[in-house]
Amino acid sequence: MVVQNQDLTRRALMVDKQVSSDTLLYHLPDDWFTIFTLLRGSCRIEGQDSSGKRCITFAPGDICRIAPNNLIRLSPVRPSHQPFEIACMRIPAELLRSEMVARSDIVAQDLSTLHTLRLFDPHIASMASVFLSAQDTGIDDHYATSAARYLAAYLLLPQRVMSTRSGCLSPKQLRAVIVYMHEHLASGVTLDQLAKEAALSRYHFIRRFAASTGKTPLQYLTELRIDTARQHLAVGAEPISQVGRRCGFPSPENFARVFRKHVGCSPTQYRRRATRDGWRPETELSVSSTWLSAARHP
Repeated sequence: MVVQNQDLTRRALMVDKQVSSDTLLYHLPDDWFTIFTLLRGSCRIEGQDSSGKRCITFAPGDICRIAPNNLIRLSPVRPSHQPFEIACMRIPAELLRSEMVARSDIVAQDLSTLHTLRLFDPHIASMASVFLSAQDTGIDDHYATSAARYLAAYLLLPQRVMSTRSGCLSPKQLRAVIVYMHEHLASGVTLDQLAKEAALSRYHFIRRFAASTGKTPLQYLTELRIDTARQHLAVGAEPISQVGRRCGFPSPENFARVFRKHVGCSPTQYRRRATRDGWRPETELSVSSTWLSAARHP
């Protein structure tokens, strides 16, 4: 599906989102700098940056920074083809250029130096949900301008290296574990497999994961499965038993019990209410936003 650029006004910040199980093709305008981040699920992102043409896995906590006049393709992760939800934030390219000129500490000389297909930056990633909620309530020009200027200033900070808080997973380790969970959601993920992704012993992995996210690996994985199940129930028509299997629950009974414990109703009731009331999963707390808050940017 080709995503048409909305009628971009002169507002300093534009934010929108897409939910899809199909490939999305974005041809980005030449006067806007664009940031993509995932709200839910995982996907593959294809495009070109300083490393050449690439197709890489995109997971919550990652951002994709795209300079004007570029082509980007987003597609579901195979073979599951689970739906993903992507947020797109745009700020005027001229605003970034003005900031470059105004600040003497800026190393970047051109917007192309900010262009990268994937960067782990939970700070910016967590802003998407905030901006979307603000937009739904009717943000004014002052809010949009202030938010855009903050984004521009943050993007132009000198290259920084995310430090590892004492006793926590490094950003690289945390991302590897989260991506593995997303890509193996339907299978029986074990602690040993997750510890291997982080290159740690099982004992040290459990402690550091909890210090990084505020949850045990099992708690996080279960909430991720519930979050994904809510997405399927709200936007899809698969049988509920199939949704449970797709999300890694061994039986319909187990799926119903765990779902009710976390959501407060059965999967059937959730789907019925979503259909009747037009519920959208983004109106509820997601595990993605939970771990993004925990993985603080120093």
